Amino acid sequence: MATYAKTQGTVLLAHQAATHPVTIVGTASDVSTKISATVFCFHAMVEDTPNTNPGIFLIQASASASGNEDWVDLLRFRTKVEAGAVPTQALTGAEADDTLAVASTTGFVAEDVVYIQDAGTLADSEWNRVESIVTDTTIDLFDTLTTAKDAADFIWGDAEVFIAQIDLSAVGRIRVVFAHDGAAAANSHVKALMVTADSIA
Repeated sequence: MATYAKTQGTVLLAHQAATHPVTIVGTASDVSTKISATVFCFHAMVEDTPNTNPGIFLIQASASASGNEDWVDLLRFRTKVEAGAVPTQALTGAEADDTLAVASTTGFVAEDVVYIQDAGTLADSEWNRVESIVTDTTIDLFDTLTTAKDAADFIWGDAEVFIAQIDLSAVGRIRVVFAHDGAAAANSHVKALMVTADSIA
């Protein structure tokens, strides 16, 4: 039975703020010796304002080993249009498990992807999914928090994760761009990671 050697967690777009308007060009990754890849793009709105003109993730490939003139789009993902205010709540206390205490649960729905924003350290913010809700009391998550949060931090609704599986057999380099320059949109946090299949034993 064949065994794949893989590389996990390659950063194509570092976890960062996308303060509207902005275009963020991620790090180009050489995939000339790779077989295939799965790219994971994460997005969360972190401003309580309509996201009328949402940003887009572009997964791009280059036909050249260097330079920037040959990038083309393989795939694009458009983030969510938010006609009203983005659902958000401040946490009401310190949290280190999978239950977030809040004063209101309005706008949050079971199975939604959410973003828990660490107000002190952006990299300690994280995406998760709502398991269940106790009305106006708690938002319960699928998974325990990776980093403990406190009453200075926030939970944001309507976060998103996009996944693309890509054949790399004829691709030399790959990158992710987040373009967020529409007329009216909410500030966001984004990141993109990649797992590659490198060889078969």
